[in-house]
Amino acid sequence: MVWSAVLLAMVVSQTVICSLIAVAAIIDQDYQGPEQELGSAYTGPALAFSVIITIAVLLWVMNSALNQRRHQLALMVLQGALPWQLLAWNLLIVIGLFILSVAGTCLLLPVITPLTFAMVTNPLDLHLTYTGSHLFDSPGKGLAFSAAPIFISTLLTIRSLSKIRPMEALRQSQNPPKRIGVFRFLLGLVCLIGAGCMLLIPAFALATNPPASQMSSDAAADRMTVFLAFAMGGMFLLIFSLAAFAPYLLPGFTAIWTRIVALPSRTWRLAGQQAVGSIQRQGATIIPMTAGLSLLMTVGGGLSTMITTLLVAFPHTPGTVPATTDMFASLLALTGPPMIIAITGAIAGTLITSKGRGLDLALTYVSGAGIGQLRVLGALDGIITMITSTLFSLVITLLCTSSLTFMLSRFMGKAQMSVQWGAWIVVVLIASLLGAAATGIQALTTRFENSVSVISHAIGE
Repeated sequence: MVWSAVLLAMVVSQTVICSLIAVAAIIDQDYQGPEQELGSAYTGPALAFSVIITIAVLLWVMNSALNQRRHQLALMVLQGALPWQLLAWNLLIVIGLFILSVAGTCLLLPVITPLTFAMVTNPLDLHLTYTGSHLFDSPGKGLAFSAAPIFISTLLTIRSLSKIRPMEALRQSQNPPKRIGVFRFLLGLVCLIGAGCMLLIPAFALATNPPASQMSSDAAADRMTVFLAFAMGGMFLLIFSLAAFAPYLLPGFTAIWTRIVALPSRTWRLAGQQAVGSIQRQGATIIPMTAGLSLLMTVGGGLSTMITTLLVAFPHTPGTVPATTDMFASLLALTGPPMIIAITGAIAGTLITSKGRGLDLALTYVSGAGIGQLRVLGALDGIITMITSTLFSLVITLLCTSSLTFMLSRFMGKAQMSVQWGAWIVVVLIASLLGAAATGIQALTTRFENSVSVISHAIGE
């Protein structure tokens, strides 16, 4: 199940990226207007977001998958395996998965590309005809974007796991290490500092630039787009810093909000206590979902803030506020492909951590919990995971939107931040339902009468 989850993430991310590259080529082939490289202009932002989300998802999914094999790697070390042998063996597995994912991508590409073409062209009123003549010119570039994070993550993870002490690893069950290495700590610190620079420095640099009142409308619009780009860059750096510091941040953050939301239920209290211990495994689910939700809500909140600011700054000037009737369709074209990759990464993370959840439920059963309580605990596991991811996304989105508002206030003289609270409520509800379904199904299909066998198998008895 672990390797099938990795394969799923690889196939979907590669297919989405390859289809976007193919759509750009198809648009350029059919478009006969004055604009050059129109396809790259329209698919470029979605492709850039998809590549960044793919890097985050594949790095984290591969890291989580390899961490699930700590027992097997420890046993191989006990039998005399050298670090280079562990690396070579796991690289062979990854290469085999990559070859399978390439085959899957080639099969799915003719089906997915027309849908991506419609998603990109319909909101823009481009009356173009889909043709599949350049369909298979794209896999080379698309596969390169996914191959790099896969093999980099494999090298880094196996390098760290090859240094484990076998006895210690065998006693650690399925839990990943609670400490992070020096390289990962420094990388997270660099990403955090970079995020602060991208979110703050542009606003203070505006002191040496002319205000919006002294610029043409086109130049002012271009400057506002640059501000949104800085906010998006800071968002991605915050996500990578979250991924780096996840072993420290996720358990503590989960403990805080589950204690604040103190529902009068013994099952909820038990679920909160278990979540603090098991949430480190859920990072494979939380990080991809956080990346996707942050992207969607930061783009939506940023565009809404820019429109609201224009309304506040120029209340009586006609034609200053762009039309918003097709905003949802344009937002879908921009963030739809990377959201698909992020959701797939969350599904892959759920599959990877299923064995650990099954062991938790088995241990709870033998300690005296009832079957009905275990079913509810299984659903609450997914709900807590998804709400944790949503809360992290909310914090990241608020930071980035606040930074964009500060930039606009320095540039326009006044600005108004727009927070889509209604959309956030819908996101929390949908994410909670998806999380409850994902983990609740496992709890419903589990035969708890075999819990002793599950525990015995986990501890090697």
